[in-house]
Formats: sequence, C-alpha cells, structure tokens
Amino acid sequence: MQTLDENILSRLQQSAPENCTILPGSTPVIAFGWFRTAEIATISLNPSYKEFDLVKGKNRFHTLDSLGLHSYADIKAEHGEQIIDYCERYFERDVVYKDWFNRMTTFIKNSTGYDYYEGTACHLDLSQWATNDIWGKLSHVQQKDLVSTGDIELLGEIIKHGKFHTLFLNGKKISMEIFHFFGVQPKKVLLRQTTKIDGKIKNKVEGFISTTSSIAGVEIGREITLIGWNTYVKYAGADVLNLISKWIKEELGKANVAQL
Repeated sequence: MQTLDENILSRLQQSAPENCTILPGSTPVIAFGWFRTAEIATISLNPSYKEFDLVKGKNRFHTLDSLGLHSYADIKAEHGEQIIDYCERYFERDVVYKDWFNRMTTFIKNSTGYDYYEGTACHLDLSQWATNDIWGKLSHVQQKDLVSTGDIELLGEIIKHGKFHTLFLNGKKISMEIFHFFGVQPKKVLLRQTTKIDGKIKNKVEGFISTTSSIAGVEIGREITLIGWNTYVKYAGADVLNLISKWIKEELGKANVAQL
C-alpha cells in the first residue's frame, strides 16, 4: 500500500489529459495550505488559471519550466517536495490570489474559528489541474477526463490521511458537483424562503449537509461532515452570509455534542 507521499508523486507524474484546456506546463495543485494538519477544508472544482500568474515576479506554484523539466514523467521525489512546499506555504509566501481567498477567509474564520493563514484550514479541489476554461464551460466528457488522472482518488487519500472533520462547499453548482463525484446524497435545509423586504426581493437561501466515511470509494476510516450552501460567498450580501454562518455554527455545535 502506497504512502500519501507516494500517492502524491504518482499523481504528479500523470500526463495532462488532452482537450481539457489544461494550462500548458502547469503542475497539479495538490492543496492550498497545510493539508496534513488542517482540521477543516474548503473544496472547489479545480484551480483557477490565474493561480499561475506571476506575483511580484514570484510563482504561486511551480511549473515544469520553473523545475527545469520537460514532462510530467520527469518529476522525481525531489521535484515533488518542491511542488508540495509551494502548496503548503501558499498562505505564507505573499502570493495569495486575494480576489478569491480574502472574503472566503473572513467568512470561514467567522463561521468556524479556523483560518487558512493560521494553518488550521486549507483549500482543496476536486481536480488538481488548472484550466484556461472554467469548469462550467467544460463539457461533461472534459470534466470526467479532468479527474481521470487520479484526482478524486488523491483527494480522498489526502482527506483520509489528514485531520479533517468538516469539508465546506461554496455555492450550489460546486456543492452538487462535489456531492455527485463523491457519491454522497446531501440533505437540503431551507435557511430562508424567497421573500420581499422593503420592496426588495431576498432570494432563497439553502444549505446542504451530509456525513460520510467514504469518498469516491476511498474509505476514510472516520466520519466527516460535508456542508455546502446555494450562494457564492464572494458575491453574497451580509444578510445571506450571516444566515449561513449561524447555521454552520449550529451544525458544528451539534457535531461536537454528538462526539462527547
């Protein structure tokens, strides 16, 4: 049986699937932050191509060029260590893609007390490949091909070998896709019905929750909680974020009581 490091190296050596708009020369993004010790994780579909933009002359993540390599098959253990180092220290290297992470950081910390920057939270993706096209513009065939290089299996192994007790899914599209690929059926919780207040329409707010001890066939060895919601944190108003945050706190409180 392979160790987590061996699983990661095997994944890094996989060639990029064709016709999926993989950013040329980009390496798989294993995680954002300290994935071995974080207690909660946010999960999205795949990294943005913007994660491979230079920031003040620095790479956010390694590329084949920055490693001096010609192909993924050339990645050896020492290159894997360099790739993982950039992943683990993402929030410490002054390269954070703030347009995405800053509001999420505030929301997660306010809702749970966990923090990307303190290393108690990290971010993971369903597929580790960065693509030029966003997930929604990829066909179903491309989406399946994107995770065909061992992505979901590696995600399961990372969760299995980590210390995670809760995973958070940001937005309805992301939540439904991840629940589907994980093979988990969530329960929907109505947090607010569509209503009109002071002449303004307030959209419905829903939460999605489930527990599982298996992800895409990978037995985790413990039960973890998956929590999602139907709005995107980056664009949500304070009233919506407060509703979701209150619900998350209640659910985590129930989970803590159940463990006593």
